[in-house]
Order: sequence, then C-alpha cells, then structure tokens
Amino acid sequence: MPLHFFLVCRLLDECERLCSTGKSNSKVVADWFAHHRSSIHAHDVDLGALLSTLLPEKRTDRVYCIQVASLEKIIARALMLGSSRVAELARYRQPGLGLDLADCVERILKATPNPVSNSHDRVTVEELDVLLHDLASGIRWSSPAIRRSRKSVAQGNRDDLECIYRRLDPAEAKWFTRLVLKNFQPVILDPNVVFACCHPLLPSMIKIQDDFTAAIRMLRHVKGELLRDSALTAKIDRTVLLSLKPEVGVKVGRQNWLKARSIKHCFNLGYGRMSIEEKIDGEYCQIHVDVTAKQSLQIFSKSGKDSTEDRQGLHGAIYESLRIGRTDCNFRTKCILEGELVVYSHRENKILPFHRIRNHVTRRGLFLNTGDDSRPDACEELMIIYFDMLLIDDRSLLNVRRSERFELLRKTVHAVKGRADFVPRQVVDFEHPYAVSDLRKAFAQVIVAKGEGLVLKPDDPYFNFYRHDLPFTGRCIKFKKEYIGNLGDVGDFAVVGAGFDASKAKTYNIPNLQWTQFYLGCLENKEQVLRWKATPVFTVVAAVELNASQLKMVLSSSFPSPISVSENQATRLKVPKGIETDSPMLVAFGNPLVFDIRCFSFDKPGNTGFWTLRFPCVSKIHFDRDFRDTVSFDELQAMAQSATTLPEADDDSQENLEWIARLEEADPRRLPVDTATQSTATTVSTPSPAKSTQTTSQHGFDASPIVISDDENIANEESARAWTKPRVLFPCQQLKPPAGCAQKQSTSPLDTRSKTRKRRRSREPEAASLLPAGHGSREPLLDLSGNLSLLREEIMSEKAKSGDLQQACENACARDVEASRTRKPASLDGNRAQGGVARGRDLEAASWSTDTPNPVTQCSYAASNCKLTAYTILVSSASIIDDAEPAALLKAHGVLGSVALADAWLKSLKEPAGESKTGIDDTTNLTAHMHEARRDQSKLMLLVDTIGPDAAESKALVARIDELQRDLPHHLRTWITVYDWRVLRNISIAEDKSRPLKRNYDGFSDPWRRWHCGYC
Repeated sequence: MPLHFFLVCRLLDECERLCSTGKSNSKVVADWFAHHRSSIHAHDVDLGALLSTLLPEKRTDRVYCIQVASLEKIIARALMLGSSRVAELARYRQPGLGLDLADCVERILKATPNPVSNSHDRVTVEELDVLLHDLASGIRWSSPAIRRSRKSVAQGNRDDLECIYRRLDPAEAKWFTRLVLKNFQPVILDPNVVFACCHPLLPSMIKIQDDFTAAIRMLRHVKGELLRDSALTAKIDRTVLLSLKPEVGVKVGRQNWLKARSIKHCFNLGYGRMSIEEKIDGEYCQIHVDVTAKQSLQIFSKSGKDSTEDRQGLHGAIYESLRIGRTDCNFRTKCILEGELVVYSHRENKILPFHRIRNHVTRRGLFLNTGDDSRPDACEELMIIYFDMLLIDDRSLLNVRRSERFELLRKTVHAVKGRADFVPRQVVDFEHPYAVSDLRKAFAQVIVAKGEGLVLKPDDPYFNFYRHDLPFTGRCIKFKKEYIGNLGDVGDFAVVGAGFDASKAKTYNIPNLQWTQFYLGCLENKEQVLRWKATPVFTVVAAVELNASQLKMVLSSSFPSPISVSENQATRLKVPKGIETDSPMLVAFGNPLVFDIRCFSFDKPGNTGFWTLRFPCVSKIHFDRDFRDTVSFDELQAMAQSATTLPEADDDSQENLEWIARLEEADPRRLPVDTATQSTATTVSTPSPAKSTQTTSQHGFDASPIVISDDENIANEESARAWTKPRVLFPCQQLKPPAGCAQKQSTSPLDTRSKTRKRRRSREPEAASLLPAGHGSREPLLDLSGNLSLLREEIMSEKAKSGDLQQACENACARDVEASRTRKPASLDGNRAQGGVARGRDLEAASWSTDTPNPVTQCSYAASNCKLTAYTILVSSASIIDDAEPAALLKAHGVLGSVALADAWLKSLKEPAGESKTGIDDTTNLTAHMHEARRDQSKLMLLVDTIGPDAAESKALVARIDELQRDLPHHLRTWITVYDWRVLRNISIAEDKSRPLKRNYDGFSDPWRRWHCGYC
C-alpha cells in the first residue's frame, strides 16, 4: 500500500529534536529506512514521491508561487479560523518567540484538531506529491516538462491545498507547510545519505541523471539485470556504473567542489597534472543537443531548471559553433557540453560584467529587474564559453580523463569571435618544482585582469564511481581572491537596521532572537555629518547574515539603539527596491553598528542603478569604531569602479608583481609554500609542492592515448614547464666576459642585521656597498687539489656526452670560463692520466694543497662585477656539485673552484685554530682557513636544495650549524645567508646583458628574493 505521510513526519520530528542538540541525523535516517524497508520497496510505493518529499529543495522544476504570507491566508481559509485564531496563526511574525508559520499551524490544530479520519483515509506521500505536481503545472515559472503535463485548466487549484489541510493532524500540518515552502529548516537532510539508504547505487546514478524519475528508472533497469538481494561486489558496482551513460534531456549532476584558502591549500587538495582554468563570471549552461529529436536543443541552468526558452539568444551561437547540419560537424546525432553564458561587446572587444546578462536573458519571456539599466547596445550579444564535454553520440565521457574530454571538445567546437570560444586554461604539473610559481602567477594575472578566479581540475574522469581510496578524486577546486585571508576585505560599513526571518531564526537556536538580517548603509552626506553634525543620510547597499558566534557577540556587546523604522528620526534611510529581501527592515539603528565586510567583487543588482557589494560577508565586528569612519556612498562607487576597470598596460606588470607578493604572504604563517623561509636562526623549511605525489596514471582507470595529442595541441598556450624538466639557463656560445658590466641596483642579499617581519621589495642590503671592491680575483676558502678538480672536470665531461642543446651551451660556457683563467692547476692533466679521483663524499678528506697557485677565475657574465665574488660559498651536500646544472652555473660565475662542503666548515668550528686532524701541515691547515673565513662574516653563503631529495639533509645541517654557533663567543659567531642553489639561475639572468632589460625572476623583480631561505 502507499506510504503514509505521518511516517515521514515522525522521521522529521526526530531529526528536529536532534538538531536542537547539535547531533547528526544520519543514523536516524538510516534506521528509519531500515525499519520501513518493506513498505518503501513495495510495488505500489513511488520512490520518486518519497524523495521529493524528503528533499523538496531538489525539485527546482516545480514552482508554486506561494510564500509565507499567501500560505498563511490559505491555511486560515482552510481551517476556517476566526479573528482571534488568525492572530494566533500570525504570531510567527513577532521576533523573539522562536516560532515559524508551521509551528503556529501545529499549535492551532493541537488546540482544535481536525475531525479524526479512519486509517484508510490517511494522507499518503504519493497523494501529496501528485497535488504539488498539479499545482506547479499551472505556474509559468515551472519547467516546460512540468507545464506540459497539465491535463486541464482546472487542474492544480489552490483549493486542493485547503482540502488537504482539513485532513491533516498537527504534526502532518506542520511538515506539509514546510514542504510547500520547500524549507525544512532547521532540519537539513543530507541528500547522499537519503539516496544511499534507498539503494547503494542511487547516489552515483543521481550524478549521471540528476532527476528523481530518470534515476529511479535507471535503478530499476539495473536491478532487473541483477538479483535484488545479491551482495554487489566492488567489481560489479564498477561494471554496472561504467555501463550507464547520460541521457539527452536529463541534466547531468554537478561535480563535487572544494574551496582553496591559499596556494598551499591548493597543493594539499590537488595532485598530478591539473588543468588551471579561468573561472568565467557568467551563467552556467549544460547544453544538450539531439539533432534527431523534435526539440534539438535544451539548456539547463546550474540549479537544474530548463532554461532553453530564456536563453533563446544563445541558440544561434550554439548551432554555429557546433556546425550542426554541416558536413564538418564532429558528432552524428547528439552531445552534451558544459559552458558559461556571458555577454560580449564587439565595440569594446571584451566580455561585459555579469550584471549585463539580465538585459539579454528573459525569465519565462519577461525581462526582470531592468528598470534602472541602460538599454542593451546593438553591438552586444550572448556568447558561450565552452569548458567540458560529457557525451558524444552514444559514448559517455563521464569516465574519461579531463585531458581527453577537452581534446574532444576542441575537435567538436569551432570558435567564433564574440559568439563561442574555449575557456582560457593551462596545464600545471603539481609535482614539478615550478608548479607553485606557475599557479601563483596565473592567479595574480586573473586578479589583475579583474577576473573571478581560477578553477583547478585534476586529470581525472568527470565522475569516479569506483575508487573510494582517493578522497579528492574527481573533485574540482575553486580558488577565488575572497577565499584567501584578508584579500577580499573591502572596508568598514555602517549597519543601519535589521530584519527578522522566522525560518532563519530557528537555525540559530538562540532564545529571544530579534534580528536575523542586517542592512549595510553608506553615508551620502559624510562631509556634512563630520563638519556640521547633520542628520546622517544612508543608502542601503546590501543585507548580510551573521553566523551564530557573531550574532551572540552582537546581542551581548552592542548597543545600537534600535527603533521602529516608522518612528526613526535619528537617521534617514533610503532602501532601493533591488536591495529589499524577503525579510524587510523592521528596526533602524539610531547608533549604527560597524561591520568589517569582505566580498568577491562588485555588482549592479537589478532596480538599483549603482554599484554594490557582491556576495558580502562579515569578517569582523567593531565595537570601538564610529559610523562616521565607515565607507561613504561615493567612496563605494569609486572603489567599485576601480575594481572593475582594467589597469593601464604600464601598470599591469607592476600590479601583477604586487599581487604575487601578497599571495606569498597569504600562505600559512606568511611563508610561501615553495620557499624555505625562516625569520630567525632556525632550520630551513622544506617546501612541499604537492601533498599527493601520485600521478594521474595511477588513479585506477585506463590511460587514454588522446592525452598525448592534447599536450601537443595546446603546447603553444599552456605552460611548457607543466610537462618538461626545469630549463637550465646558460650563456650562449658567443657571449664573452664583458670588460665592465654596469652594476645593477640589486647587489647582495638582505642585511642580516635587519630581522623584521615586514617583507621588502628586495632582499639586498645597504651593507653591500661597504664590502671591499675587487673581488674578481679572489682567494678561495679552500685550495682544491688536482684530484678534486679532476673529479669536477670528469663529472662535467660525462654530463656533456648527451649532445643536446643544453649541454652544448654548457660546454661553450666552460670553454669561455677556462679561456678567461690566468692559471690552471698544474696537476690537472697528470691526475687525469693517473685516474685519481676524489669522490664528492670524500670532499672533506681530500688533500688540500697550496703548492699550486689558486686559479684566478672570472665570471663569464659580469667579470669582476659578479655578485657572487663577494661571498665564500658553501654547499650543503656534494650532490649539488655533482649535479650538472648547479656545477655549470657556479663554473660560469667563476666560483666553482672555491666551493666547499658545509660539513667541513662545520667541523672546523669544533677544532682550535692551530690543530689539525687531517694530517695537513700548518701552512695548509684547513681549520686555520675556516677560522680566518669565520672572522669575515659578510662572505659566507650556504647553497641548499629545498626541493630535491636532500631537503631533509639541508634542514638538519642548518640546525646543526645553528646549535653549534650558540656555544661560540658572540664575536666569533657567523651569519650565513642561506639560498636554494636555484638562485644561481636568477643571478645569471640578472647579469646576462644579452637579455631584455625588463626581466622576470620566477615572478619577482628581484633575482635574490625567490630562492632566499633565511639566515643561520
């Protein structure tokens, strides 16, 4: 028999009880389904009706046009209430009682219940579902499918609601009232829990076909092929889901989305190759095309509504871009695509702001909220920005990688200027050492271009139904400016009044709550108020809500002097029609509060005619500030105009660099995730470019050969570093050591005596000018023997055997450096003939000799003006010298022969200046050299590897140096500037005069800053 509605009401009552205690209702829901399993799966029970009853907010296709006020009148007529009981029904309007309309209906029916009916006349779930469906079928705002199901003109009369109310008991009337209003608050049921309780496969099927009727039909088809009571293994689950596919005309569910709060958070959530796409500020469209059907085109909105009629102006662009009806169309019959609807101006050659869309898109044939807008220009038209493809002919793409789907999208869609295009994107490999820098620069560029933000998508299937061990598989990441720290802060705004929503008040669980919404106002006469104490005139620009803790703080600590709006004389309030909400302002504040507001951007809502805040939220509540110090109306308009206007070309790069710096500081503890940083003498922080090092080929689905072609096709517009190794920068073969390079403003790292938290534009010290000149022919810290020189020469010769361009440049550089030397170690050739080699791990034990004069080296870029000549360079590990790139860079700067291991220097700190434990005579004593270098504190630079496998070793080394120096007398302690060895790349760029004057050092204007790690 059909399912009785009172059974559902018992479940909702229990969930409401748990909500008041703050407990989850998932177990109660699961127990209820288990207890009524036989009734739910009976042949005459409509599972779709049950889901529509438990999750009314999911039925966006049904619109009843019944709000609280109109439903109150319907109930009063249905129950034939007198004036006193009508007043009792309207008690929900009074703030502080904790009642809503549903509670008032329940109280009335408890006092005077409806006549008792027999059990056979109890209201069923199916009966209510049919009633609401018929009611929605007569409303023009419902979906076309709902309206087409209307059988007669008289169908769906509101009189049917009155008849139902006369048959309900108090609990049923309460929950039916909330069902009609599509608001069960404070009860919130998790849709995935409800779906899983119906059937384990239903949550995934709802994603494939986001429609209750279609998903249940699909479920019954699958159950017909499998035994109902069989235990479905994971393999069977996977096989079943992979055999299912989307259906044209039924919306596909949306992917799961995560919000990233910083660059570091992005790398915690992402992994492998990520598609970095610009988030288009438009209206989401899911486009269904079936050239064989009578209605060949359908467009679904983000909420799931069928918006084909409303977006009539987009149809031509879709047909043209897909080449429908032409021989070069890439599909035979049908496809499903995703895109974003925007307005394009051919006069300005750009996409217009979001608020311009309402002038081109109707709502069931009407242009809404356009009274204060300028008329649309003839050069404006709707445009579609495609970003994904879910179905092509009979092939489902839900289990296909992102890269292959985008490649198919490129083959299917033909870009048309101002009509159709692809989303701007680049692919970044999160396991690549440059990934953090690439993402930061991409995000800074979007901010400078006044974009909405970024979307990060893994190279995974659209839905991954069969892998539960990867928590974020198939999930996309939204990354907006307002998600990061205080980057979305706008300023302080005056709170000029408050409103009350009975349903919203029940979600706070705060007794005697009077206000749920707060209205923000901006002074129009700020100058008059400050000078002559004139009556403040406010224009209300937005309404905001507070979380529970903020609301409790306001109630306990503020004194806003509330007064009825009609009696308010302290202020003058202008409330534009476009700012009005469902909860009108009830009280005005004679002493306005001050809220610190943050928002995504600025917008022009309908029927306002001015800029206001878009998606505002409260970040702080100030009790020590006055409303006279808040943002005025003119200041808000100027702020919005600046935030929505693209900068001049000259200011673009500067603003981009400023945003990169701000993004660095926004990382946790103000430490950039890709830079090992320390503000005091501690260990070096090792960056973690990606928490998950699992590549996309290990995610449990088959690799697609189209991934390769995707890389080839988009190589010109995507970051080349996303799939290649770091490019080594070497001087060209023709480059000769210049006689006198002009000294660059940046000369050396930041003064070690300055240890402030404030970030400087450059980490180079004023103290650099005090360094002695003439370091072109310098005395190295340690005199390397021929064995060590032979080791390095053999390492370089082995590396050069690959014969690629990079090594050719390196060899040319080496020849230039060798030619510039005045002397060479006399034992070099002899040792090579003897084959004696001192390995890197034996560096500290190698024989050091002064019999052979030190080689006089010179930088191949800047000669004696090289920045590195002012430093004695230590390396944290011999592997840095053994690696081709850092060795070649050091060699190009003429300092390779003077590099020493930090461990050897560290051991010298433990020895008295006159002792030797290596068997070397006093004239060549290593310890003596170390003590001599230690006295010159300005010359020590430690090169570490913060990204490679030696990162942990580098941290331990810096810790040992710091610990050991704490025991030394203060005058013998040495400041060591710590850099990642990759700083050598930027120094090479800075000193290479053949490069353009406007240089970029991994997104910075300073070559030293990017890879600076700190001091020890």
